[in-house]
Amino acid sequence: MASKLIVLAAICVYVQAQSSSTTTTPNVAQKVNAVATKCKTELNSPPEAVALLGAKTLPADEKQRCFLECVYKNLNIVKDNKFNAEGAKQLAAQRFKGEELTKANKLIDTCAKEAIVPAGNTEKCALGKSVRSCFVKNGDKINFFPKA
Repeated sequence: MASKLIVLAAICVYVQAQSSSTTTTPNVAQKVNAVATKCKTELNSPPEAVALLGAKTLPADEKQRCFLECVYKNLNIVKDNKFNAEGAKQLAAQRFKGEELTKANKLIDTCAKEAIVPAGNTEKCALGKSVRSCFVKNGDKINFFPKA
């Protein structure tokens, strides 16, 4: 049963990546798929956590925050416990082209300022939530999430 859920989640991630932009390359979708599978296995994440990748939703609990943080670290969007604008822009360049890439880079610059965990925050995997909050808040500007 668990292996079926991993396959289903991987398909959802792939479909989301393909439907988000007509310029998405299979390389990005495959990379996200591999990272999601790795993080799900390492953290024993529930299906709800994996489903966050294709949804415009904030993490509801620690397992979901930690899953997202794991994905972001493995995609180099988070590095040294901070949002990594350089890594995010490298990934965006593989996914977006032209005007969409310009918009994506603006979103990344915004998230570099907004996706910060305040000092004294003791919430586990708070950076996963912080980065996700910025993506959800600003993602419509670049078609980050598929239209419903």
